[in-house]
Amino acid sequence: MTNSQVPLWKPLTVRNFLLLYIGETVSLLGDQFYIVALPWLTIQLTNSGITLGTVLMSAAIPRAVLMLFGGVVSDRFSPRLVMLVSNVLRGLLVVLFATIVALKMTQLWHIYFFAAGFGIFDGFFIPASKSIIPSLVSKEQLIASNTLSQGTSQLILLIGPALGGLLIATAGIGVAFVIDGITFAITTITLLLMKGTTAKATALNGELNQNSASTKKAMNLIAGMREGFYYAWHNQPLRIFLLVMVILNFLFIGPLQVGMTSLAHSRFPGGAVALGILQSAWGGGGLIGTLTPQFVKKLPNIGVLLLTIAGVQGFGLFLLGFIGNIGLASITIAVLGFCSCIFTVVGITWIQKQTQPEMLGRVMSLGMFSAFGIAPVSFALAGFLVNLNLTIMFTVAGSIMLITSLCLAANPSVRKIS
Repeated sequence: MTNSQVPLWKPLTVRNFLLLYIGETVSLLGDQFYIVALPWLTIQLTNSGITLGTVLMSAAIPRAVLMLFGGVVSDRFSPRLVMLVSNVLRGLLVVLFATIVALKMTQLWHIYFFAAGFGIFDGFFIPASKSIIPSLVSKEQLIASNTLSQGTSQLILLIGPALGGLLIATAGIGVAFVIDGITFAITTITLLLMKGTTAKATALNGELNQNSASTKKAMNLIAGMREGFYYAWHNQPLRIFLLVMVILNFLFIGPLQVGMTSLAHSRFPGGAVALGILQSAWGGGGLIGTLTPQFVKKLPNIGVLLLTIAGVQGFGLFLLGFIGNIGLASITIAVLGFCSCIFTVVGITWIQKQTQPEMLGRVMSLGMFSAFGIAPVSFALAGFLVNLNLTIMFTVAGSIMLITSLCLAANPSVRKIS
């Protein structure tokens, strides 16, 4: 797979992409405080891995269920509008929850309610945010745009969680939620300043089916979802890719997210600061992984890359079961972040190029569903296993992921996805 030679900075010369980039960068920075604060608040209130897993599930279930609808809505209206409404509602929700925390009235049901609300709005936001970029830049700029967006995200993941952990330790959890709420206001403004995204999508992404406009008007949610499934299922490389992603994400997402919080709480000193360090390590590795496709001239085809990354991640999870030093754990998690993010950039770009423009929102929602859709079950199982033993949880997940990647490697239809 040969990378694009478009300079990394080039998409920033496109006004709408620049506004999107600024707004989402600010919003993501605020989200890092939330990402540290919510699980830490949960573990402080309950001291239970199972409860932490179910809180994550309460966000993951509505996110997964509504993500497919979110892809249809993005195709029917516009990704920008969907992102705008979602950001306003999430901002209001964060302000409400910050008030509850500041008044020291927090109960467990508040956390469940907040997590579920975020999951609902994320279900619409995520496919819209992944499908909007091809409407802003040319196809030649796609890999540079995705690399820039993902790379900035990983830079924020490098510094944000550590700052969040330090802020929580010094100023309290409520302040973290307040900052997140402010960033939602900023990203809403940048979305409002964007102009003409729908027209640009048509101009840059080629000729659409002449009947697509009338089809979209008549399309209801169920019919739109059915069209998306049909399109992906009858595209063999896309079908195989999405099915493999479901399997591997099931084995990885829950153990990683539940495991990091449990490591910080039970194995390493420092509490919220330790959790921030581990999450920042993920961001640091992810930053390097995100930039790699932009500068490496030739990567393996996407099937080989997927299987190689899965094997490394399985081995990394296995190692985390036995590591007792936060430095070594951070290095291991950084490697896992590197693997995930190099594949995220390549995988998203591959799907964007593989898919007809009028189907992009729905196909991207299926791609996101392959990760987020399986997350509730993965969280539940990881929460159950971590309550038994943290080492068991990591070693079981890592071993199964390693074996699965080896079995998939024996299948030529997976290896040869290109």
